Amino acid sequence: MIREEKNIGTVFLVGGGPGDPELITVKGLTTLREADCIVYDRLSSPELLLEARSDCELIYVGKENHNHTMNQEEINRLLVRKAGEHEKIVRFKGGDIYVFGRGGEEALALEKEGIPFEVIPGISSCIAGLAYAGIPITHRGISSGFHVVTAHNQRDELADIDFTAMARGTDTCVFLMGLGKVREIAMRLMEAGMSPETPAAVISKATTSKQRTVTAELVQIADEVERAKLSSPALIVVGNVVTLREKLNCFEKQFVSKKRYLVSKIGKKTSDLAVYLRKQGKIVDEIQVGEIVSFPFSVTKEQIEKVDWLVFTSRNGVKAFFDTFLREGLDVRCLARCQIASIGEQTSKALRTYGIYPDLQPQEFHSDALIEKLKEQVKLEQILWYLKARNADSHLAQELKGSCQVVEIPIYENQAVTSVLPLKERIKEYDGIFFTCASSVEWLFSTVGKDVWQSWNENGICYSIGLKTTECLKGFGASHIVQAEQASYESLARCVSNKVL
Repeated sequence: MIREEKNIGTVFLVGGGPGDPELITVKGLTTLREADCIVYDRLSSPELLLEARSDCELIYVGKENHNHTMNQEEINRLLVRKAGEHEKIVRFKGGDIYVFGRGGEEALALEKEGIPFEVIPGISSCIAGLAYAGIPITHRGISSGFHVVTAHNQRDELADIDFTAMARGTDTCVFLMGLGKVREIAMRLMEAGMSPETPAAVISKATTSKQRTVTAELVQIADEVERAKLSSPALIVVGNVVTLREKLNCFEKQFVSKKRYLVSKIGKKTSDLAVYLRKQGKIVDEIQVGEIVSFPFSVTKEQIEKVDWLVFTSRNGVKAFFDTFLREGLDVRCLARCQIASIGEQTSKALRTYGIYPDLQPQEFHSDALIEKLKEQVKLEQILWYLKARNADSHLAQELKGSCQVVEIPIYENQAVTSVLPLKERIKEYDGIFFTCASSVEWLFSTVGKDVWQSWNENGICYSIGLKTTECLKGFGASHIVQAEQASYESLARCVSNKVL
């Protein structure tokens, strides 16, 4: 029974799908975004964990062969304990929660302790993995059913499988988690009476950008897998539906062979840059490298009415300023005598959301161009507020001394975050990386380390939004840099098609 003296949260058992983060269900994604605590394993898509709230507690309990962060009993106890600490707990697993995921054991443990729970199914790799490889799990006139089994037991031996039942029919046979058992499975199926000429396939890292598929007759499939050096996780498929792959293999033809790009972004929201690139048909992943923390400051109507110029160098500065401005009960009429200067189209776009069009925006999107234009217009007696990031340099203020009265006001800071995306291991997947600020360059270098960076840097292309970012990349020894013609996401996105090295 639930103890009445304490509040008990609800545990949601959520299946995250087979690998492609876009294959999570709408309900699963909504629940993930609302969670107070997420308990996840190694097969959960790291990209989906980026959807968690910034204050969400993330707990890794990944399990691999002979290397358990927590055993199953400990995970069960953890879920029970977290139900006493949080209102909404998500147990996040790859694939479907009940398909060889031991989700039933966790649900029973919760039920025994009187913990409310809900199951949100996920798309299993046994269906989606085949589909992405161009293999329908059933097809009229070829296969009217299927068998899905796990290939190994707790002792890492071949599971107790009824090979006779699988071999005597025309149903599709699917073996999960069995890459090391391919030869033994093929032998047992043939011994049970299946024809050695039966089509077979092995799909590695299904539904991801690293998906690779090998096909052969059953008698030869193990040799082909060894020759291809496939890696786990992998699916084994045996049946005549494999012959349809030649015509239906659209995913690998369209996407796996394409180049892949990584976009560094500030904040959790999908970046406009990634949207522009995807509209061009590019394969894009995003990684959050920082988050903006605002520093509210006190400002009165009398103070703001004495200011002649407001200078913004980023959209983050615009938001931080107006958050404070509006919180103090001020409105844009207080800015009637104030002129506005900005750097970059993104900054000006942010200003326009508040109904403000900048009086001064240089054609070249960098501080030196802005300084040159300001020197032509400001007067010695005028007051200029430079609304900046806390960790930004004072170059602009120093250059304007003697031209006007400059007041530097740090109103936000770009703070580094710890990403759940295992970039050190995955950076080799990307042909190009997009950098939208110098701090993202510094973050990436510190995350992957010098050796990994240098290895990727030999062939990888760095796409830079502007001069300062480019200078930072050069400082870290970047070999191939393409800089946007203008400091805008649209211009940066066009660099992929127009790159000149």
